[in-house]
Amino acid sequence: MKLRHMNKRLYLPGLLSVFLLGTGVSCKDKDKDIKKSYCTQNPSECPNIQGVKDYFLFKEGSWWVYEEETSHERDSVYVTESINNTSNYDFDMRLYSTRQDYFYHYWPDYASGNNSCSQSGSIHTRCVLINVSKGKPGDYVGDGDCFFYTFKQGDYETTFNTQFPNNKIIVEQVYQSYILGPLAFAKTVKIHELNTFIEGVQPTNHYYSEGVGIIRKEFLDSNQVWNLVSYHIAP
Repeated sequence: MKLRHMNKRLYLPGLLSVFLLGTGVSCKDKDKDIKKSYCTQNPSECPNIQGVKDYFLFKEGSWWVYEEETSHERDSVYVTESINNTSNYDFDMRLYSTRQDYFYHYWPDYASGNNSCSQSGSIHTRCVLINVSKGKPGDYVGDGDCFFYTFKQGDYETTFNTQFPNNKIIVEQVYQSYILGPLAFAKTVKIHELNTFIEGVQPTNHYYSEGVGIIRKEFLDSNQVWNLVSYHIAP
């Protein structure tokens, strides 16, 4: 019995040290895993937040021509002002529609307070909401949310307007490529809005193509479809 008690006293400290050492290594490994961000572990699923600019920010000198499918009426749109903060998500852009004689103004709202977001780095959740307003001197039509970044099919965002309090914008489809007549486009996002106030208070579909902007507009109550038929993106 004495020998047995002696062995315990001799070997227990050594075993305890080994156990604590092993526990320490295990905790350190767990701590490393905990500290790794989602984007560090899944880089392919995390675009840079500035990728939103590929859909909305275009330099002066850029223009687009749209044609309505039934009437064949055309609308020419061009950039009148473009401001880019190259260090983060922020930008400001204005377009002018010659047919409508109205300006469209696009700018982002950042999700401040969301620890999963970065103003200049990789993101995996909705960190930027794009606003659009429509108007001209002496006639302000209104504004609303039209897009968010980043996104996946089925995502949606509530965007209130006075005529339709339960309004939403929904990522209805994400196309890796999109063909429109003779034109071919890269990644394209179809955004369905239940009620677009600035476009006649009606449901709409807008197709946003990476590197080009809006390539198709569907005004569902008006039975109008406007397709991009020609464009130039200033380098």
